[in-house]
Amino acid sequence: MENQTKIILISSIILIIGISMAGCSDSQDQAVSDTVTAATTAGQLYTAGDIVRSASGSESPAWLVVRYDAAADSYTRALIYKNTDGTYGYRTSAATETTTRAIMEKVYTIKITHVTVESVPTAAPTTVTTAGTTAMTTARTTTSAAAATTTAASSAKPSIKSIDPEEGEAGTSVVTEIIGSDFMSNLTAQLRRSGEDSISATKVSRYSSSSVTCTFDLSNETKVGPWDIVITNPNGKSGELTNYFIVRGNGTED
Repeated sequence: MENQTKIILISSIILIIGISMAGCSDSQDQAVSDTVTAATTAGQLYTAGDIVRSASGSESPAWLVVRYDAAADSYTRALIYKNTDGTYGYRTSAATETTTRAIMEKVYTIKITHVTVESVPTAAPTTVTTAGTTAMTTARTTTSAAAATTTAASSAKPSIKSIDPEEGEAGTSVVTEIIGSDFMSNLTAQLRRSGEDSISATKVSRYSSSSVTCTFDLSNETKVGPWDIVITNPNGKSGELTNYFIVRGNGTED
């Protein structure tokens, strides 16, 4: 009888200890499961003064980061050109453009160098000419050059080498940089696709004969798939890249 009592007592103690340990284990598991690691958001990749380009883009012109707007999560940028000695640089005007951080950091992945924004002039460096007995010769040369330029402009046919970005989402406005040659002032730009209405650029900024930026407003009904990009000079001559710009995102079947 005494042995049976001891056995019952020992069993009770073991049971109590087991229950206590199980309770502690549950509490620890619960504490672990309730712990949530706070999400972090990386800051902007570029700062004012950074000069960037796309992996396939040219080094002149490149994009100068003018400022970053944290509230809008967007960059203000301007085209910047190299000086004759290879350094950066100068801007041809004070014009700037705004683009989202997502697009800027996705497309323009190469940081070339950094400058102070305020130190960049907004006009190309001027070449100093020597005055004197060569003045008449210089005037004649300038006149001949002007005439040749006018003749060349009347027959200039634009050529497109690349466009960044090469795609856009239906229902958004896309700012593109087009690189090529023989781009004239007052040119027009369009996206074209057989069987669809052409999409004309709502804004065209010409920075040089080899660089323009265009804004295309893509409606939600824009046909998904490849579109041609077409540049037309005021003289009526056009250049294009076929099936180069891709529209994505509105669910329309190709």
